[in-house]
Amino acid sequence: MLLAIDIGNTSINNGIFDGKVLKKSFRIPSNARNLRPTYQRRLGKDIKKVIIVSVVPQVLKNVERALNRKIMVVGRDVDSGIKNLYKRPKQVGQDRLVNARAAYELYGGGCIIVDFGTAITIDVVNKKKEYLGGVIVPGVEISLEALSSKAMLLPKVKLEKPKGVLGKDTRQSMINGAVYGFSSMCDGIIARYGRKKVIATGGMSRLIAPYCKSIDKIDPELTLKGLRLIGSVK
Repeated sequence: MLLAIDIGNTSINNGIFDGKVLKKSFRIPSNARNLRPTYQRRLGKDIKKVIIVSVVPQVLKNVERALNRKIMVVGRDVDSGIKNLYKRPKQVGQDRLVNARAAYELYGGGCIIVDFGTAITIDVVNKKKEYLGGVIVPGVEISLEALSSKAMLLPKVKLEKPKGVLGKDTRQSMINGAVYGFSSMCDGIIARYGRKKVIATGGMSRLIAPYCKSIDKIDPELTLKGLRLIGSVK
């Protein structure tokens, strides 16, 4: 069994693979303090490999201490397997390269990956297995948090499926604006990249992606699957 861990700014996404099959997945808040009991309760004795991708160095240290076993970290111990054509390669989050590897292997080269996480990233990998670059946009939830904190009369809202484009109260107007606004933004950026297969992933993908006209496939566990691909050959 292989344990794949995607450490993000908001949550730690964990997946346990038996060969190619994702048997179980679970999330832990990234700000959780004592991780060891959680992992001891969730993990069995059959885990043979652990592979991690992280964009939060301190949380990575916490996870390493909690697991207390040999691990592979993408970018440190093992390469993503994707050629990185960024002008300054070290500036690219390793999670974006893992997504590119997974999209290339599972859905074919010449595709776009939209990751609806704390930030929204829209990236391109070509048919030569090369990461070309992309864009970074503030995520849906942090945008709503910023709006309610800066505009005194606007409330904090919990995202849900909109009931239509036209909001009938402030709360619904904010939800509609977030869902339709971010989905339309993604469609606009994707259109500028040119027509390619588009895969959506990330914690908010199931909510936002269905409203994007350009998205072909929703795969919330794309990063975990990319980690499995990388870790299985090491």
